[in-house]
Amino acid sequence: MKLTSNWSSEEQQRDDDEQSITQKRRAIKNVSPVSTVAQNLIEATNTVETERIGQEQVKAATSINTASIQEASRLADTHIQKVSIPTFLSYTSYIAAIETVETQSVVQDVQDPAVVPTLQLPQQSVQYPSNTPTKYITKKYALLFIALLSILVFHSLAIGPTQFAGPQGWAYVLGGPASAGNGNLLGIGRQNPLKPGSTAQPTHKLTPQEYVNMIVQRMSPDQKLGQTMIIQFLGPSYSLDLTTMVKQYNVGSVLIFAANQNIVSKDQLKGLIRQMQVDSPIPLAVAIDQEGGTVDRLNALDGPRPSEATIGASGNPGIAQQAGIQDAKDLSYYGINLNLAPVVDVSNNYNSELYLDHRTYGNTAAIVTRMASAYLNGLQQSGKVVGTLKHFPGLGDVSVDPHLGEPQLTRSQSDLQQIDWAPYHNLIQQGNVHAVMVTHELVQAVDSTKPSSLSNKVVTGILRNQLGFQGVIMTDSLTMESISASYDESQAAALSVEAGCDLLMGASTPSDVASMMQGIKQAMNDGQISQQRIDDSVRRILMMKYQMGLLTIPTTD
Repeated sequence: MKLTSNWSSEEQQRDDDEQSITQKRRAIKNVSPVSTVAQNLIEATNTVETERIGQEQVKAATSINTASIQEASRLADTHIQKVSIPTFLSYTSYIAAIETVETQSVVQDVQDPAVVPTLQLPQQSVQYPSNTPTKYITKKYALLFIALLSILVFHSLAIGPTQFAGPQGWAYVLGGPASAGNGNLLGIGRQNPLKPGSTAQPTHKLTPQEYVNMIVQRMSPDQKLGQTMIIQFLGPSYSLDLTTMVKQYNVGSVLIFAANQNIVSKDQLKGLIRQMQVDSPIPLAVAIDQEGGTVDRLNALDGPRPSEATIGASGNPGIAQQAGIQDAKDLSYYGINLNLAPVVDVSNNYNSELYLDHRTYGNTAAIVTRMASAYLNGLQQSGKVVGTLKHFPGLGDVSVDPHLGEPQLTRSQSDLQQIDWAPYHNLIQQGNVHAVMVTHELVQAVDSTKPSSLSNKVVTGILRNQLGFQGVIMTDSLTMESISASYDESQAAALSVEAGCDLLMGASTPSDVASMMQGIKQAMNDGQISQQRIDDSVRRILMMKYQMGLLTIPTTD
């Protein structure tokens, strides 16, 4: 492109004659005209200063001395001219215009051109754009882009380096955790609006089992495994780990635990649970250990509740029932729907942790059964909270806490049936039991090789088949020393499912959940666990959620 000239016609002609010996040199940034141009560029000016330089003829014999170079530079500076650069030049062209200047050597009074060497300087010229206007980002869009990038960077910093560099990485930063499978698991039934003048037709009401079966059929394999997890978490807020476990891994249940700092205030706890439920594709079973006495998780919020030992000592089932009603009221206020109580261990060992902490109703199967039955009726009569019998097959006659070691139950099978298992048998026969927790102990009379929670002989052979329990069987935490001393979490998860457990407790991070799920998948690949076995567990879990009032059966045409 031609530059606009301010020279006279005579000067222009002389310049044209001198084009054949034009040389180019690189502009130095600290030269005054160039520095001025850089400042003007920042201020968004559309005019830059460029230099048209005429060079004096240089005399030299065999080399160029310093004085000659200085004199040539002095003469060149006398030919500086302002030139307008078109306003449509791109940012790249501006930079090129600043950094490169055209220089011309004007040879005058040359006595002997043959002996005058040409001053060799870097050969670079301004690159001008074609006639097609260059598109560039306007200031408005540049600011918008910077704002969006800043949000992305701040969000990346907020989630922390572990999550950012982990398996989810940018996928989580950009879109949050995602879950595979059908996201509309509960939207099965539909109701068509009636046309004006038409008569309502009778609709088919699904049975609970039909509805549960439909949900199971729509679930992906990972969503099914997620339902078998009851997780813990750290802190009082809806953290990244908790969000990931709920939304990405589709966990079925969450345990609220005071020792994990999950409970701070009434509003905090209620808001936290509500937020978890909003994000869960299938409503969560939200659990807590609210036994009363020394195991009173809501004491700081609602005040103390009596221990089982105190209630049992009263001999009055009405007190037990009222305690159940009060607990249901307390729990349902926050959105808690699964109480890991009552304890139905029969206390015969006065060195046991249960006895010392006043966690049992008494030392006979009869008093334990009577009080636990009344409490369960009170707890579950509202239809909002479900209770859990624990700790099968019985911790009433052991002295080792499974949190710290592996207890051994040495009673004969006959004594087990008459003492430890009698409350379970009687309460299950009443048809009011929806969940049973299995602990980790060696039952010498049944299986001396595996802890009870991992033993098919104990879980399926005794609890499921002999005692006839068809509800949800959950493990106590698989992170207890009685399990973790011999099994990692993936092994424990697979073995507990093989044993017949439905709901597995212990995971507290997304990696824990992933490890436990992977252990189950590996056992399925090896033929140790069938898909039908998983489906059966999911059906039992969903039926329990229906009994909690979490699932509403739709009507179909």
